[in-house]
Amino acid sequence: MSTQKITSWSLRAAGAAGLTTVMAACGIASPSSPAARPQTRPPFTVTEHVAPSALVTVTGGTVTAQALSGLVFATARPSEDLAILRAGMRPHALIGSSSPAPAAITVPGRPGAPGPGATPYLWALYRKNVKIWHAKVSAGKQEAAARTRAATSAWARGLPIPPTAGGTSSAWGYPGGLASPDNLAAECNLAAGAMTGLDQEAAGRFGDRRVMLLYAPNLNGTLREDELTGDDVIVILPYVPSAARASTAQAKLLDAGAVRATVLGPEVTPAQIAQLVRAGLSQKVITETLSGSVPFAGRSPAMLPRAARVLTPLLPALRRPGAVAVVNGYAYTAGSLWRNYKLSLARAAAVASYLENHGIPASSLIVVGHGISRVGAHGSPGANGGVLVVVEAPGTA
Repeated sequence: MSTQKITSWSLRAAGAAGLTTVMAACGIASPSSPAARPQTRPPFTVTEHVAPSALVTVTGGTVTAQALSGLVFATARPSEDLAILRAGMRPHALIGSSSPAPAAITVPGRPGAPGPGATPYLWALYRKNVKIWHAKVSAGKQEAAARTRAATSAWARGLPIPPTAGGTSSAWGYPGGLASPDNLAAECNLAAGAMTGLDQEAAGRFGDRRVMLLYAPNLNGTLREDELTGDDVIVILPYVPSAARASTAQAKLLDAGAVRATVLGPEVTPAQIAQLVRAGLSQKVITETLSGSVPFAGRSPAMLPRAARVLTPLLPALRRPGAVAVVNGYAYTAGSLWRNYKLSLARAAAVASYLENHGIPASSLIVVGHGISRVGAHGSPGANGGVLVVVEAPGTA
């Protein structure tokens, strides 16, 4: 019995050796050969890249808590620091919270390539495994994005915004129906203090993604110099101010250090406000080195013929590697504040389209609408507004 077992084992071993010989003869490597055991790289994580941002909202009595909750939900982003403040006779913080960071998903490492002397079969198997791996990475990215959206939405829904956050517009939300001492300057001061605190905690990681949304009762008050350095300021009023008053307020905000200032009245919708906030939380601001003011006529979003004389000299600088341009649109015409904002944005888009048609990639252009303002980085683009193109190009500084 013992001899039979040994013989049987020997035959199995011989059969395995014979199979290896046959595989080699057919050009198929043995599973035990070095070429058949390529080293797979270690697993790694995939995640969305979302730069940190900060949103500070100051409310008096011009917005309801429901509208405020809807706005926060519509503009929520991963890695966002949020502060909601109540202005007026007794200013205080209502909300201070940070949204979750983007989710991370672990995916398998990339399959290793076969070693030297690998057969065509092994190379075909490797290519198949790489294709499968790419699909797993793609699925991992999609899952990470879905988890990020879910976590961010859950965070926004769970914020404890009190029912009285917005107050009542008739009494501005203060006891006894007292008139509020709140104004644009006071709200800017309150928001600037909160933004400075958030930025210090984040060690300056917000960059230019700092938005102040101010529900101000009026445009009164004196702004402090350099109080708004690096901030995108959006002011929502309970009334429609004159074009001159709105433009003057924008000028003061820009002089105080805001990188962008938008003043709108009660005609603006929640979706439009959310659009402005989202743009500010993801915007990029560059240092100006070269600029040109593009003229427009009347209420038209079409450039005047002489605009080409302004834009053509900017093309060589924009064609340099790494060049970026901010296309700033302005408007100063009769009509609502939102209509002027859309006109300013349409004018900026017209200039961007001209530049793209002359070989400038869209990725090198940042289009910004400033609304009802004649104020640009170098003064007035024109009596009814216009577009100011600011270029940062290597070698022009």
